[in-house]
Amino acid sequence: MTITNSKTHVAVRKAGASDRATASAVLTAGFLDDPVTEWLVPDQRRRAEIAPAMFGLYFDAFQPHGETYLTDDGAGTALWLPPGRELLAPDQLEEFGVRVQQVAGPDAGRVFELGEFFDAHAPAEPHWHLQLLAVRPDHQGRGLGSVLLNDLLYRADRVGDAAYLEATTLRNRALYERHRFECIGRIVVPDGPPLWQMWRSPR
Repeated sequence: MTITNSKTHVAVRKAGASDRATASAVLTAGFLDDPVTEWLVPDQRRRAEIAPAMFGLYFDAFQPHGETYLTDDGAGTALWLPPGRELLAPDQLEEFGVRVQQVAGPDAGRVFELGEFFDAHAPAEPHWHLQLLAVRPDHQGRGLGSVLLNDLLYRADRVGDAAYLEATTLRNRALYERHRFECIGRIVVPDGPPLWQMWRSPR
């Protein structure tokens, strides 16, 4: 699909398994200095080394659900989980945990802790969950984040579905508020940074 706004003309498509490296690179560029990523892996050099592999694991988990998107210029990506879905089947959890341990090593405990923290604070009402949305820093300010959001939010509105995410910075929170998300809570990772729970009711 091709979506146009006043700042950019870009095509957004569903990402396939072959897009793993591109999407992981975008997520690394977009989140490397994010407060939550810094908390997960405090050492900057180590964070830069393992981030592509870590984001690759998350891409592998989300992509089979069919709601992972990439801009045609490879500058932006978004990973959604549809309502009523579990990210991983019970028989996949152990393997995923092993892979996290292999990639994150001594920082794996924080990765697991963050996942449990998000699960404990997730709304019970069915919703689309935007787990990750990133745009390469040198492409930010062109409206690509909005382009990545618009089509799925339009689809959600058509069928009466809500959407949810956790914003990790005030700048990100402002982006989502422009798309009619409302802040429903501020949560703080234990000994870590705050996040803002953002909820969007269907329009």
